[in-house]
Amino acid sequence: MLKNITLTVLCVFALHISTSAQVIYDEDTLLATGFVASTPNGYAELVAETKIRNTGSLPDTIVWYRNVNTLPTANWTSAVCDIVTCYSTTTNTAEFIIDPSAVRILSFHFYTKGDKGMGQMVVRFAKKSNQSNYTDIYINAQGYGLNINTLKKADFSLFPNPSKGSLVINSASTNSGAYSIVNLLGETVLSGSFENGNPIDISSLKGGVYCVNVLDENGISSSKLVIE
Repeated sequence: MLKNITLTVLCVFALHISTSAQVIYDEDTLLATGFVASTPNGYAELVAETKIRNTGSLPDTIVWYRNVNTLPTANWTSAVCDIVTCYSTTTNTAEFIIDPSAVRILSFHFYTKGDKGMGQMVVRFAKKSNQSNYTDIYINAQGYGLNINTLKKADFSLFPNPSKGSLVINSASTNSGAYSIVNLLGETVLSGSFENGNPIDISSLKGGVYCVNVLDENGISSSKLVIE
């Protein structure tokens, strides 16, 4: 009887060790946004990142497969960068070793050239020793159809950001001006004029990621806004 009890305890302990040692990902749904290039031969890159963590005490070999690569036009391409290297746009699978207790960055890239639109990658990650237990990472991309030559570095701040209910725009170059808020489909959902320090009512906007454009005599500057 004592032998059976001891065996049971040992089995439970071994199971605990097995389940506690795992590879985890910080996020499995990512968003890459930005502006497309000014010409069809130009270069623009949209990037999203997550982190992979080996919480175990042994190294693990991870294999990945790009199962979905949906792009809006033939000008768009995409690529995966794992912890070893950035691969070509035609590489759909590779593997790497992650050391115990390591935290590494995985990044996903869309090259848009001059075409606006939306794209998506789905990349599956799994331990090479057990590929039936996997994590699918979804990467959604939005390329805005604004000519990047009309943009300048943002010289205004948004507060609070993330925001909910109201937003304050403070410009370093002007006391007041015009603004527009654009959603991920490229649609202007709110626009008007602002004065530094005065709140703007954004309670009508749904939670998500937006682009805020401020227009003055020097052109358009842009910054990302998150609404909770």
